[in-house]
Amino acid sequence: MFRFHSVRRTAATLASLAILAPSAALAAQSGSSPSAAAPAGQPVTRAALSSQIDASFARLDGNGDKSLNTAEIDAAQKRQIAEAQGVIAKRIEAEFAKLDANKDGQLTLAEFKAAAPSPKAASPADLLGQLDKNKDGKVTQDEFRATPLANFDRIDTNKDGTISDAEKGAATRQQR
Repeated sequence: MFRFHSVRRTAATLASLAILAPSAALAAQSGSSPSAAAPAGQPVTRAALSSQIDASFARLDGNGDKSLNTAEIDAAQKRQIAEAQGVIAKRIEAEFAKLDANKDGQLTLAEFKAAAPSPKAASPADLLGQLDKNKDGKVTQDEFRATPLANFDRIDTNKDGTISDAEKGAATRQQR
């Protein structure tokens, strides 16, 4: 489902790209990208990237004076924001259309709830298969405790019987 916080992030990112990386921002605006300098799967050469940056600069340099002023940067940002708003509006409309089951142009609580994810549970047979280490068709207390305790031991890197905040953080970073 569409997340509105991503709208703000996308608009802010696109706006900042025009200042921080005009070539990347304009490449995005013009439909090309830094990797467009070479066919897919091919490395991008410095010369090709340089050429693309120069072309992006030329598109920004509205008066052709070989320098960018605030008005030109502002114009590029406004074009990018307008483009991003158009893309976002289309995504919002598409998401709304998916939710509007009866196509009346309004969302009811029932339509909104119907789109919400529902929790899914693994089948009891699958869970038994995962927990029953000796495959005797039942889970003993030792089998039930084995995996969580093994995970604890893996995270408790200094083996002091306590998981510190540092160990939690390290385990979280390792999972990513």
